[in-house]
Amino acid sequence: MSKTVDLVIVAGDSSAISAAIDAARRGMRVLVVIGSTRVPLMRRLRWALRAVGTRVRRNVTVFANAEVVCVDGLDRVEAVIVRRIDTGRLIGANASAMHVFGAANEASSVGTEKRDRECVG
Repeated sequence: MSKTVDLVIVAGDSSAISAAIDAARRGMRVLVVIGSTRVPLMRRLRWALRAVGTRVRRNVTVFANAEVVCVDGLDRVEAVIVRRIDTGRLIGANASAMHVFGAANEASSVGTEKRDRECVG
């Protein structure tokens, strides 16, 4: 599966929710990636998306229980690969920008250096 978005947000704290909603209000297509340890954050995100209405909610895609495993591009972000933690399924996203909020991938940061080398080479 691949997806085209304007912004990928890796959510580690509640400021990610505000950023996702603000971007969606401006008409940007937003992909929010939330790790497995962020259940309360996921609840707050669902509540906030219900509160903003259908027009804004349509611009936000949420991947829960997922992690970013690779980001690639020449001068800027062009592609982001997300892995579903429970299934291992890889999902590619063409993206123009990416923002990481808080300790977003604390549960999966152990293998970060190894993944970075695999992504590059």
